[in-house]
Amino acid sequence: MKKKLLPLLIITSLFLTGCINTSSFSFNTSTNSNTSGDSISISTPSEGTATLEIFSSNDIHGQILPENGRSGIGAAMTFFKQKKDNNPNLLLLDQGDTWQGSIYSNYNHGELITDIMNYVKFDARAIGNHDFDWGVDYIKKNTTKSYQGYKTPVLAGNVYDYNFDTKVVGNTQQIDLGGKSVTYVMPNGLKVGILGGIGKDQITSITSSYTKEIAFTDHIQFIKDEATHLRNDEHCNIVIASIHTGKEDVLNNSLSSYVDLVLCGHTHRQEYSTENGVYFVQNKAYTESFGNIKLTYDFATKKVTKTTVKYLTGYDILNNAKTIDPVISEMIETYNDQCDEAANEVLASNVTDTFTKGEHAENIMAKAVLEQALKEGYDDVCVSYINVSRHELPNGQWTYADLYQAFLFDNQVYIADVTGYEFKYEIARYNYLCKNPDFTTTYIDYNKTYKIAVLDYVYFHTNTDRDYDYFSNTGGTSSTTLTKNYREILRDWLKENGYNQGKELNASDYSSSNWEFNNSSY
Repeated sequence: MKKKLLPLLIITSLFLTGCINTSSFSFNTSTNSNTSGDSISISTPSEGTATLEIFSSNDIHGQILPENGRSGIGAAMTFFKQKKDNNPNLLLLDQGDTWQGSIYSNYNHGELITDIMNYVKFDARAIGNHDFDWGVDYIKKNTTKSYQGYKTPVLAGNVYDYNFDTKVVGNTQQIDLGGKSVTYVMPNGLKVGILGGIGKDQITSITSSYTKEIAFTDHIQFIKDEATHLRNDEHCNIVIASIHTGKEDVLNNSLSSYVDLVLCGHTHRQEYSTENGVYFVQNKAYTESFGNIKLTYDFATKKVTKTTVKYLTGYDILNNAKTIDPVISEMIETYNDQCDEAANEVLASNVTDTFTKGEHAENIMAKAVLEQALKEGYDDVCVSYINVSRHELPNGQWTYADLYQAFLFDNQVYIADVTGYEFKYEIARYNYLCKNPDFTTTYIDYNKTYKIAVLDYVYFHTNTDRDYDYFSNTGGTSSTTLTKNYREILRDWLKENGYNQGKELNASDYSSSNWEFNNSSY
């Protein structure tokens, strides 16, 4: 690990401090700020222009190391720190889905990236749906972490309390998960407000057992309400919305009279659009690209008169940050030492072909899960259900880190009795399956009950009305799980079958045309 991160570049740091309110955060920024929270008062000019520079990231998904055009977190954060140290009128903003995605981040439940963002002094981070993948307690834990007294403000302004049984949204914004907004007074006189939240429908993109006590309210109304507060009550010159949702969920909602910039996430697309002069910007995921936005404000007209957007690729970052900040390097080495042995364990050493996303990768996982269910005594399980992987699995060899890239979530496997209708409905969706060799029927009786092995996300899935929709009759009723999560099951299955000892592993054996993975007969 140390060979990957060294040699080191010594970088000096500037301090950014401030005071925290209950549901929003406010800061004064100045090169003369100090760690006690004292700061110089800056008056707002009545004429002239000032420029605010922003670097934005979204959907980092725990990408710690550089690979395949991804800069990795070390180079990216070194680059951001260099830029911020040299420009006091610069903000660093992230749009969520920050932690979940690699063994090097999952092993520490996002603490590594949280520590680095605090050290670099990110100015705000919006909450993302995959930040909930370990439950709200880990969000709360990471939100309270600091580096030398600095905590990156987390924004979750439209996350409220919820009663799952009565389907009633409460009136309490969940401040312990994140505030509504943060304001900064920049040295050039600009007062900037950043509001942050998550798309309302993304409650359906989280395992529902983790969200029974929270709800996401309408993000458009939240943007308008909080932007009005920032303009009228906080007297912000520039207002930015940082929302973890795709641009299609915020465009065409007449936001130009409320905000000057909308930063998006979630859909992993590098894109921007304009609507009445307001830019809607999103970057690619996994540190593959970042945004650099500049807003020029005219104090006389009280308007943003110019916006420029530039994208930086992962290669751009690596070319500009060829050595890693020593503090960041030490953080990465310290955390990665905890899981290097597990990450580098070879699980399959003779893989003849690439296991593609959308077929072979899911099918081999489904087979491993089915055989684990049978091994644990559930002989009457008909099929196992697996939803889509995130990445292909390479030819050559697989390590445990490779499995994390393809199956990055910690999904548990439930044994459930479901109706024939639910059984067939889910087969027709985007799930992948493996059949029990004893289950040879091609006719599904809607009036019968079938036992399946299914991931928790699928089994407990709810719609926007918070009703179980994938398994509308039986969802949420099972309490029986296999002893390991699905990624651990595949890891152990590969070793138990000798694939780590050179046994040949062929993608063709896991083609969806094979009987055990084929669903076309139902």
